[in-house]
Amino acid sequence: MLIDTHCHLDQLQDPPTVLRQAGEKSVARIVAVSENPASMGAVLDLKKTCGDQVLTGLGLHPAWLVQQTRAHILEALEFLCAHLALADELGEVGLDHKWAQTPAQQALQEEILDRQFALAAANGKPVNLHSRRCQRQVMEKAIQFHRQTGLNAQLHWFTQSRKLVRICNQEGIYISVGPTVINDLQAQDVAREIAAELLLLESDAPVPLDGQSGHPGRILEVAHKLAEIKACSWQEIASLTSANFSHYLSPS
Repeated sequence: MLIDTHCHLDQLQDPPTVLRQAGEKSVARIVAVSENPASMGAVLDLKKTCGDQVLTGLGLHPAWLVQQTRAHILEALEFLCAHLALADELGEVGLDHKWAQTPAQQALQEEILDRQFALAAANGKPVNLHSRRCQRQVMEKAIQFHRQTGLNAQLHWFTQSRKLVRICNQEGIYISVGPTVINDLQAQDVAREIAAELLLLESDAPVPLDGQSGHPGRILEVAHKLAEIKACSWQEIASLTSANFSHYLSPS
């Protein structure tokens, strides 16, 4: 059984068909993450209608934050506070210095991330983290959250630095590998460093890559490439990452 631990399922046309197609490629479960109030409502609806195949992450994406008024952000936080207990994790949240280019914008992202961490801790939820152009900063926040709460943290699309991966291994921070690993030699090199017990899979669909539209079914290709890298079968990768995801959700 393969698990896509990071997918924007609500952004894909006809999610039931996407789920069926993913199932045909051995992807049995998908974590539908959100970015804003509208997508939080959408993924909660998907969880209701699609059953056990869909898990949900609720959260406010850092790129969304810098485009909003403070009143709108606070309203979104109220929604998150009221509904996070219904979700499986907090996500997609984090920092993004592509969008936050001024000190004030970066401070806003950090403030709201810390407030979301507090909600995750209060609700006993692990966190799914975004870290574009600020990988070390987000990694350090993930480590702090994990140390303080005992809850887990996942760094998505985090295959840029072997050094940072080694720190994550030491600190018990999960890393999800996506379709970049299929053809990107750097991503493959970094993926070799991820501790077996901390490895997860993701598609980040519908984000396109290598001229192909993002789809959770590509997780099977990711598993095949990781099997090649780690000299095992893709079924072993599936079994390993499924067990890892179970522990990520429930560390006890």
